[in-house]
Amino acid sequence: MQDLQSEKAELVALLSLPGAGIKKVGELLTLYGSPAGAWEAVRRGAAAGGAGAGKNAGWRELSRRLSPDELLGSIESGGITVVVRGGPAYPALLGEIHDPPWMLFLRGRHRTPAGATVAVVGSRKATPYGLEVARWLAGGLASAGVHVVSGAAYGVDTAAHKGALAEGGFTTAVLGCGVDVVYPRSNGALYRDIESKGCLIGEYPPGTQPARHHFPARNRIIAGMSDAVVVVEASEKSGALITVDFALSEGRDVMAVPGGVFSSNSRGTNALIRNGAVPVTCPEDILKEIGVSGEENIGSAEQTALQFREAGPKERTLLDAISGGLSDAEGLSGKTGMSAAETVSVLSRMEVEGLVTRGPGGRYHLLATRR
Repeated sequence: MQDLQSEKAELVALLSLPGAGIKKVGELLTLYGSPAGAWEAVRRGAAAGGAGAGKNAGWRELSRRLSPDELLGSIESGGITVVVRGGPAYPALLGEIHDPPWMLFLRGRHRTPAGATVAVVGSRKATPYGLEVARWLAGGLASAGVHVVSGAAYGVDTAAHKGALAEGGFTTAVLGCGVDVVYPRSNGALYRDIESKGCLIGEYPPGTQPARHHFPARNRIIAGMSDAVVVVEASEKSGALITVDFALSEGRDVMAVPGGVFSSNSRGTNALIRNGAVPVTCPEDILKEIGVSGEENIGSAEQTALQFREAGPKERTLLDAISGGLSDAEGLSGKTGMSAAETVSVLSRMEVEGLVTRGPGGRYHLLATRR
């Protein structure tokens, strides 16, 4: 194997060549034996493998003006960490797949998760049901200490990241562009939240714009760094099913959320279940499948209430009612004798305080006790 760690600067420089691409860099490494050898070949104008004489000349001219060490220093001074395959910060599971990235660019609170990692993926055009389920499942996983991975796309991905962050969990967004490029643009606030509380990663150099062919490659990273992949909603041609294919090829667990038989967004997930994927109806289904017990994180209503010294008698009454089982606002109103309007008002305040969360169907349950 090439000495990627000591020649990290040259590898970054190769990946930054216009039009080089991940595949092309792999060809150069095979031809010239190492990043330093490939970079020297580019400087001589000898880069081969179908690049063409014009591109060779352009690369040669650029390489003579570009210092790999200065380029790497510039990237790192911008708050981006660069890790290479085989390095100590490189995700161990990802390194086991048949085509792991040569290197990863990271932005945020990078860490190597001590526990399980689960990908939560699905449709960009998710239904309200799909969004609510994704947020609920990711929140439940995060509460149990599971590292939640997704792709920061519209729909299910965004909901999964938000669900994990809301529970104070660690989440990683795997990108199909540079980690300094926000895509989609409307997710700028989410990117900032993930950077401050989780991690943004990708195999493309800073400044790389999103491209259609980047996303299937991105999906192999999502699957590769995860112990299991959970699909919340997916049509028959959803990109989330590409992630499933990668997961199956690498022997990772695949799970899916059942959906309505008339919903086109659930045809893919329902088909996965017919073909053997584990059906998921709550976070505990996932935790059981990956061998993680969340019981030690779940407190009684009284324990949860004690976490918040300002919780009043109405909050405690509702917490006691919810501890008896999941229930919607109407059911809780009947149990407690509080008016419907008052029940909704107090529940909303409790959600903001982090005492409860609302799951699918508007049913409430206690959040995990934080210790």
